[in-house]
Amino acid sequence: MLIDTHCHLNFPDYQGDLDQVIKNSVDNGVKKIICVSSNLGDSKKSIELAKKYPDIIYACVGIHPQQTDPENPDSAEEQLRQLEKLATQPETVAIGECGLDYSPAPPGEKDRTREEQYFLFENQIKLAKKLNLPLVFHPRKATEDFLEIIAEYTPLSGVWHCYTGGKSKIQKVIDFGLYFGIDGNLTYDLGLQNVVRLIPLEKIVLETDAPFLSTLPHRGLRNEPGNVKIIAEFLAESKTVSVEQICEITTDNAIQLFKLK
Repeated sequence: MLIDTHCHLNFPDYQGDLDQVIKNSVDNGVKKIICVSSNLGDSKKSIELAKKYPDIIYACVGIHPQQTDPENPDSAEEQLRQLEKLATQPETVAIGECGLDYSPAPPGEKDRTREEQYFLFENQIKLAKKLNLPLVFHPRKATEDFLEIIAEYTPLSGVWHCYTGGKSKIQKVIDFGLYFGIDGNLTYDLGLQNVVRLIPLEKIVLETDAPFLSTLPHRGLRNEPGNVKIIAEFLAESKTVSVEQICEITTDNAIQLFKLK
């Protein structure tokens, strides 16, 4: 069995064929999926999907450091109040994705000030600790500030989504108690393949970030949770272990992190 610990089936990309996408995933051995959110609307949709597909989809609710819903007029404080209500739903297994993002916002989204990013990030950490939930971290082009902030809140339970900290940050991430999220770019990024060789397998969980970060040979196409199988195969090659061992250990890691049944 495999688990996709980070995808976005709550995005419009899957409106027309979600049932088939989930079937494809299950047929490829991906029996559990963490549906991660970037705003309150996504979070509500994630919970709805978890209700519709029990024991397959689990909800992760959160507010992205960039404003992915620029039409939302609510203040950051009000959004956090609404998020807490969603986080207490039985379908919710984690808070995220949250963190810091210093890259320019993509089309259709808006940048937040760094002060607003810090406020949202720290309050989501506090919420996760209050509710005893793990965190899904999104640090993009903000590694040092991200590590400085989370150092103030250890011990933490969580995962560095789509790990980009290179070799130099591996031990610090381990010391903080976090897992490393490994995605489809492993299949074509030689630098990441070299980094992954140094990460203990007991600290790795597999992600697709679907619909993004498609694996080879599907690069450029819509990604799906079923492609976790391809990531597992590449990881096995990088670590020179069997695919069966990758499946067993990364699945156990995900079950432990997200407290899945």
